[in-house]
Amino acid sequence: MTQYNPHNIDKTLKRMEDADELKAIHRSSTNIMSFFDDNDQEHELQKQQSAAEVKKDEYLKSVELLKTLIQENGKKSDLTRILAIGYLIESTDFLNIPPDRKKILKENMVWCNQQYEKHVDTTK
Repeated sequence: MTQYNPHNIDKTLKRMEDADELKAIHRSSTNIMSFFDDNDQEHELQKQQSAAEVKKDEYLKSVELLKTLIQENGKKSDLTRILAIGYLIESTDFLNIPPDRKKILKENMVWCNQQYEKHVDTTK
């Protein structure tokens, strides 16, 4: 039979006190689930950024097509406006687009659609 040793009891109590102190320390970065949450958030952000880039590229292609049509048989003022719209699209952050910029962009894209229809009708 094992002999009772009071020194071992003291060591055990000390380890228990140390463990209680460590439990009080908040360590969210060591939680494995927080890693997956951060990873999911980053993936979602990447998807949104990708969608924003696709939309921006679509707008730029449309503007480039209209620019070509206007250069062939349009007015200089229309060409100037389409170039300004192209610069507006290039400088817009489609992921974090402010409401006022969104409104301006929408109005200009409506104008672009009208110009496109006008120039396509005249070329037929």
